Amino acid sequence: MPVEAANADRCPACGASVCYLVDWKYSGLGKSIFNYTAQFYSCRDCGIVFVNNMSDARLAEYYAEECSYFENAHFSVTSPENREKYSAYAGVLRHHAIDSVPMADVGCGRGGFVTWLGQYGWDAACWGVDVDVRSLQQGCAASPNVTFRTGDALHLPFEDGCLGLLTYFHVLEHIRDVHGLLREADRVLEPGGQLLIEVPDAERYGEFPIGSAFWISIREHIFHYTARALTAALRAHGFEVREVVRKTLPTPEFAYPSLMVLGQKTGRLSPAVCTPSAGDVAAHLLESKEALLRQVRDIQAVAEKQPVTIWGCSAELFSVLPLLDLRDYRICDSSKRKQQAQYQGRAVEDPASVPVEGTLIVAPYLHGAAIQSAASRLGWPTHAIYLLH
Repeated sequence: MPVEAANADRCPACGASVCYLVDWKYSGLGKSIFNYTAQFYSCRDCGIVFVNNMSDARLAEYYAEECSYFENAHFSVTSPENREKYSAYAGVLRHHAIDSVPMADVGCGRGGFVTWLGQYGWDAACWGVDVDVRSLQQGCAASPNVTFRTGDALHLPFEDGCLGLLTYFHVLEHIRDVHGLLREADRVLEPGGQLLIEVPDAERYGEFPIGSAFWISIREHIFHYTARALTAALRAHGFEVREVVRKTLPTPEFAYPSLMVLGQKTGRLSPAVCTPSAGDVAAHLLESKEALLRQVRDIQAVAEKQPVTIWGCSAELFSVLPLLDLRDYRICDSSKRKQQAQYQGRAVEDPASVPVEGTLIVAPYLHGAAIQSAASRLGWPTHAIYLLH
């Protein structure tokens, strides 16, 4: 059970008292910022779960040096699943008669949503803003009113009061200073301007199980939001909460629980939106930790009897490796970029160059079947392949 944390900060979303939950050991390739132990806390009032010892400055290093979003098919702007998401976002705006006002999509990645808006009749200026220059370089806007700019959510490249709409899709879970983000949103929005935020719905993680610890293994997600936490943060900055939307939305690999909140800049506190709790985020985290430890025990038992090769430098692997005590093992990955890196001095190898001996541990939850097929083509027998699950 969680215990009261000595000298803990107040909740970064609602300001209430927080409890220490658990330490979670992460890791990464080379000199990754994630070679550390995350300290997870939860709020007694709003139910949010968050990492208390990661800063925005350190996260900025990750996006500049480590992040591989720019080459990940998950973020393809042309995939049918992602275009379905863009339509869902636009549907919330249409429902509230928000159309053709100057807007910016903050954390736009490759610019899929603003490109979609430009193609479907948004007549005002659309800006795509991101810190990831490599993703922005892939922006494919075909409309003259769509433009991309480099910038981050805490320092937006806009004048005061010049925009009618800001959108933040899968951004707030990545930023420690949520109040700084909302102050900046307030600065650039005109009076009555709107902001639409989407985050993974942490209260519904349990309804979307992807392996033992998928949701908590996403190292750059330092916040796991509840609806109450998100609405409390908005209200504290003078945004009236117009609607809370819970949906199931697709990605190219899986469906996920979506939590969207639409707020309007009023400059005054607004009544709380009563949103029933959908689940206990802290309990899910603790259950994920136990499931992860069971996986570690299984791998450890295998490794005591025969050589082990691990395929896939995934987020899941970077939660498992720090807990293992392996003397002799190999790591491989199909990514040429990752093959240029090391894990604690151990080279990441090309799967085709690894001897077929012992047991192959397939680490990624999402791509396990594809890797298993590739491993079979390289000569790995089915009985020697173990998928993390």
